[in-house]
Amino acid sequence: MRKLLLFLTAILCLSSCSRTKDPVVAQVYYHKLYLSEIRAAMPTGLSTDDSLALVKDFVDSWIKEQLLIHEAEQKLSPREKNFRQQLGEYRNHLLVNAFYEKLVADSTQFGITDNDMEDFIKSFGKQYTVDKEIVKVNYVKLARGSRLIAPVKAILFDEERRRNGKEELTAMLGDSVEYLIEDTWLYLQDVQNDVPFDFNPDKSNNKYVEKDVDDYHYLLVILDYKNQRSVSETEEEQASARMMLMNQRRQQIIDAYVDKLYEKAIKDGAITQ
Repeated sequence: MRKLLLFLTAILCLSSCSRTKDPVVAQVYYHKLYLSEIRAAMPTGLSTDDSLALVKDFVDSWIKEQLLIHEAEQKLSPREKNFRQQLGEYRNHLLVNAFYEKLVADSTQFGITDNDMEDFIKSFGKQYTVDKEIVKVNYVKLARGSRLIAPVKAILFDEERRRNGKEELTAMLGDSVEYLIEDTWLYLQDVQNDVPFDFNPDKSNNKYVEKDVDDYHYLLVILDYKNQRSVSETEEEQASARMMLMNQRRQQIIDAYVDKLYEKAIKDGAITQ
């Protein structure tokens, strides 16, 4: 263990030094772990203690893995150790997938427009329609008695200032305050669970909500309301629908390429059956 700790220290000390030799840090039977392998696996920017702990874990894991490999080599028969077919199939699988990724690497081939989203909703909207109330809101959660309540309220509860003052609000609120000033759809029930308030969509006077709950002061603006939503009406669902469309486009490009490849191979006589 003392030798190992010395090597661990050496790894930190030699991280920026030139050297001609590559010391062996650990050995299990005939398998050797070299200093260069550990250095290549270590992230930069760690403290000395963190680096030592990480290297020790790396070495311990390597030793246990080599012990298991050695035991398997001893206990398995030649037939049980023959993975040639599986390795060949796995390599082919990796090759094809790598080619697919290269084929669709240019995302402009399957860009999703607003019209595409609209057509998708028309085609599949019934599957994604849910009878549940949603509201589009802006809100800020401040500590009760915070000096920010008045200036934030002055912006948030003024329609024009709210639209044009989002950068000002962001700078004012910083990272220590919980807020949402993007126009986002949320479930009404989820909002009311955090900020209990009565909401009547037929009345315009409860567009602005100001309420103390426990140790917090909430400022809430109801921008819009729907009692039924479709897949296009929440950020999460928009992202999901867009991803589905993108995957469809990717698959269409791949299928078209494979079909063209097949037709060319038939024409060239490259396929015999």
